[in-house]
Amino acid sequence: MIIMYAKSKHQPFTPYLLLMVFCILANNSFADEVYLKNKDKISGEIIEESEDDVSVKTEAMGVILIKKEFVDRIIKTDRIAKKDESKKEPEKPQIIWQREISAGYNMSRGNTRNEQFSLNALINRNRKHIDEWTFKGNMFYSEADKKIDAQKWHGIGRYAFSFWTRKAWYNFYRLEVDHDRFADVYYRIIPASGVGYWFFDLPETKLLAEGGLGLEYTNYYGDEKSASNLVAAPRLFYEQQLFERIKFTQDIYVYPKLTDSGAYRVHSESAFTLSINDSLGLRLSLIDDYNSKPHSDTKKNDLTLMSSLVCSFGN
Repeated sequence: MIIMYAKSKHQPFTPYLLLMVFCILANNSFADEVYLKNKDKISGEIIEESEDDVSVKTEAMGVILIKKEFVDRIIKTDRIAKKDESKKEPEKPQIIWQREISAGYNMSRGNTRNEQFSLNALINRNRKHIDEWTFKGNMFYSEADKKIDAQKWHGIGRYAFSFWTRKAWYNFYRLEVDHDRFADVYYRIIPASGVGYWFFDLPETKLLAEGGLGLEYTNYYGDEKSASNLVAAPRLFYEQQLFERIKFTQDIYVYPKLTDSGAYRVHSESAFTLSINDSLGLRLSLIDDYNSKPHSDTKKNDLTLMSSLVCSFGN
């Protein structure tokens, strides 16, 4: 480097000189360096690199193509890495849709005339480790000798969002509505909220547990007064792929009353699903509604066995 001094009555050129030196050093400090086996070094910007050669853009000689067989080592600056990172688009959250509808119909004719009809629907939108929306409903109707002996429907709307570092924990908000003609329940509404945890969230195995609080409001048939109770709202969900085309699902909701010791309800749904193809399947479901202190003279346990054809719509 050559440094020139000039005599002048004015201020010396020291500030300009320092600025020029700083620019040169700064430019070199951000240069990539290619060290050759013959001890030479080439500084510049690596614009392309493959298994056989590397292209370096230099100020004096332009773009130089160097064979890798002559290269000893390459040192890249953080500038290249930051440039590459800036080109990457932010990852979009994975969205998984589950949409299905199932229907079943059983009929018998002869000495007795029986008919049973069931209809179920499910919509689930899951942004993995972010949030989840679920809407689910089922309806069951049965009559024997032209007399209704079962009329039930049940629906749930649920929203959950993940938190904490592992994203296995989540908050949930749930609204459940059901009707059971022969349990004297005109309608029952349960808003609930709490915390849940995913033990397993894999394609072949799913297991979660929830705990929370809710308010149960029940409107009965007849002159019976409506009732409101503060309830706990635990839930356990388990899903397992047993074989290539057979899946088992167990979903249990428990509602113990906090204002009445020993009074609780259990809603359990068990199902085996046999996939025919990606869109169709056969399902055998068992729904159990248990009430430790049923209303009036109704029975404690109410079991419903259903077979249905399932139509699924994935992503």
